[in-house]
Amino acid sequence: MRLIEQTIPVLQEQFILTNQAALFWERQKVLILSDLHLGKAAHFRRNGIAMPVQLALQDLDRLDTLIHHYAAEQVIIVGDLVHAGANKEVPLFTALTHKHAQVSFTLIRGNHDRLSEDQLWDIGIQEVYDELSIEGITFSHDAVQYPAPFVISGHIHPGVDIMFHTRQRMRFPCYVLTPHQLILPAFSRFTGLDTGRIPDGATCYAFYKEGIFTV
Repeated sequence: MRLIEQTIPVLQEQFILTNQAALFWERQKVLILSDLHLGKAAHFRRNGIAMPVQLALQDLDRLDTLIHHYAAEQVIIVGDLVHAGANKEVPLFTALTHKHAQVSFTLIRGNHDRLSEDQLWDIGIQEVYDELSIEGITFSHDAVQYPAPFVISGHIHPGVDIMFHTRQRMRFPCYVLTPHQLILPAFSRFTGLDTGRIPDGATCYAFYKEGIFTV
């Protein structure tokens, strides 16, 4: 995994964006991501569409590497950890939280998160919120529902559509930054991209395997 970083200011804080669909709040030692969607591939498999289990393993391997790299003390998942109910990919996440027993795992509930608090506790989630504020920054899955001075959210799986001079069109996941909001890309690579709900005037930090660029 090649890790590319870009630092951005948020209020009086510094956040490190990565090309691995997660950001790091260095002063707080917090790794932040959204939309892991564990079990989405399994849902397709149950409906007769062949999807390899390696998709979830690759996502969790990336998360494991990021926790190690940044020596994170807390992981905040800004919604949609589990795609629906309990499924065969959830134990893979449990193994990860047990491996990082010194790390606090926090979930901001998303629209797909249907596990009870007891079930979430069993898989290693130690704190569960509908909304959480730290140092004036609010975390919520859908920012529209939680107005605040600055909101970090997920939910829409943002992306940008780029036309190159060769007339080749490509889509890239991105972070979306406005003066009051940061929308995170989906951490899972098995998601679509929404290129139609980017707020006017936003700066998009698109990324790919080899880098990050501004749109």
